[in-house]
Formats: sequence, C-alpha cells, structure tokens
Amino acid sequence: MSETLKVYEQLCKDKHIEHNIKQKDLVIELDKFLSGSSRNFIKKLFRYNLNQKKCFYLYGGVGIGKTLIMDLFYDDVNLKEKQRVHFHEFMIDIHDQLHQLRNEKNSRDFIISKLVKGIKSKSSLIFFDEFQVTNIADAMILGHLFEEFFKNNILIVLTSNSSPEDLYKEGLQRELFIPFINLIKKNSLIYHLSIDVDYRTRSLKEEKNFFLSNSPVSKLKINDIFSIHSNKILVEDKVISVKKRNFIVKNLSNRIARFQFNEICGDNRGTEDYLELIKLIDRLIIENVPNFGNTNSNLQERFINLIDVLYDNKIKLYLSTEKEISDLGSAYHLKDKFNRTISRLLEMKSQ
Repeated sequence: MSETLKVYEQLCKDKHIEHNIKQKDLVIELDKFLSGSSRNFIKKLFRYNLNQKKCFYLYGGVGIGKTLIMDLFYDDVNLKEKQRVHFHEFMIDIHDQLHQLRNEKNSRDFIISKLVKGIKSKSSLIFFDEFQVTNIADAMILGHLFEEFFKNNILIVLTSNSSPEDLYKEGLQRELFIPFINLIKKNSLIYHLSIDVDYRTRSLKEEKNFFLSNSPVSKLKINDIFSIHSNKILVEDKVISVKKRNFIVKNLSNRIARFQFNEICGDNRGTEDYLELIKLIDRLIIENVPNFGNTNSNLQERFINLIDVLYDNKIKLYLSTEKEISDLGSAYHLKDKFNRTISRLLEMKSQ
C-alpha cells in the first residue's frame, strides 16, 4: 500500500473526509502513474521511458476531491524539484517571462524552449490545479509550451473541470487549438473522476469554520471557503493608510480577506487597523494561529484586540489554529483577558 493511500484511508478513518471508493481508485491509479511498481520515483524521472505517458489529466465536476488527492500526492513525493501551482497564476508568470525574453529579441521558438529549460532546472514534476483555457493568448502558446514540457521529461499532473475535448470550447480561433488537444491526448493518462456529490458545498452547509493547522485537509477546506465566497471576483492586496502607516489588506475579494496570522497580528498592528479593515470585509480568514505563551504575548494581545473588533462587528471568522480553541495557551498576565477571547471564539464557531 502506498503512503498516499495510507494517508487517505487514515483521513477517512478519522472522519476528516468521507470515504469514497472512486476517490480511492483514483489514488491507486495516480500512484501507478507516478511510481509504477516501485516507489523509486526519482530514478524513474531521470531514465524516462519515452513511450510512457508524461501527463496525468484528471477531470471531473467541482467539489469532488480532485485537489485534495493531488495535494496528498504532492506532499508524499520525495522530490525537491517539484512545484504545485494554480494554472491561472502559472500562465500569468509565463506571459511575464515571455515578454521579458521577447525584449531580448529572441525568436519565438527559442523563447519557449529557453523558458521551459529554466523551469526544468527547478521542477521535474509540476502539479497544476484548475487547468482551464479561457483566452486566446493562453491557447496560442500552450501547444508549444507542453511540447517542450514533454520533450524535457517534465512530468505533469493536472486537475480540470473539463475533458480535453471540451477545453477552450467555442473559443476564438479554436481550430488553432486542436493540435494542443491532440498533444494532450497522445501524452496523457486521462482519468475521469465521476462523483455526483459536491463535498465542497456540503462542507460549507455544515458551517465548519475553525480548523487545525496541521490537518492535511484544513488548507483545502479553507481554499474552498475562499473560492466560493470570493465568487472568483478579482483578488487583490489593498493598501490602506492608518495614521500615516500602511496596512496591506491581503487577498481581498468580494468582501472576504485572507491572512496568515503573522500578517495581521505582527508589525505592531492595533485596533485602529482592525477598525479600518472591517469597513472592507464581511468575512475574514486567518491561517496558522499559534499556541500562545509568555514568549509571544505581544502577538496574543493583538489577537485579543482583533477578535474583539470582529466579534463586536459580527464579522464571520474562519481560523486554522495550532491547537483546538479551548486548548490554546496564554501568557500569564493575559490569562483572564484571554478567557473572554476564548469564550467569544467558541461563540463565533457556533452557528
């Protein structure tokens, strides 16, 4: 049994996720793709069988666990030269690099070849999440880009809501995109995960909003929360001025913002900052809240002030914490004050 399958079954056993035989079958098939009959994956990368498929194309409906399973494998693969990226963000970076290389007056074919060799030096395995083609600029370069990926023996694992045949459907000049579809079909193991349940929507209906930072599914569920409530509206970092100090509101979209704990409770933040923040949001995500003690009492005090502002203004809060809320420690001199914060958090946790 592979390590990833063990992790998947343990998550089911611990009731972090619901067991689904189709997801389990996918874990088995993806494991075969990455490692064949052995776990010696790294050696296989560098003596690659030219006839072996170089892309695992996973598609299916929303909220059925594609990203969860991809992330479990990403964590399991013992390889430094790997990356996991949202496809849209990756393509933005690709266009920026192409623009820079064009300014150096390179030929088009040389540009993409040079770009992919640079990627290869850092990543022999790339996991793409939410692969989709929505614009002509991406459509026109994907064929050559993936051709170079395969030529350089870069393994690809990607998730998509669409089958290869439905990519860029009814897009501008789609006939020029057909060679890319044929390239993907020729070089990919195409796997359709067919599940009727939208676990993402079900999870949100359960109104779970506090998570443990070290749970493998916490970040995925927080990603789902942010994705649904942002409604895919433009995500931006917004700079606001508070008493001539700049405060960056992170990942703001559709009145939800998303921070790492140190981004919102570090850097001498205070109540004035939080009062300005709530003018922009109805929901707030804070990830990786630490356990508190005498050594980080300054951070704990800012956290207390932040929770007071959010509570008083009825801001919906989503947290991932090092320990369960009721088990969080405290600096000695803040114990009484923090007891009220814990009580407020438990109330905010409830429906």
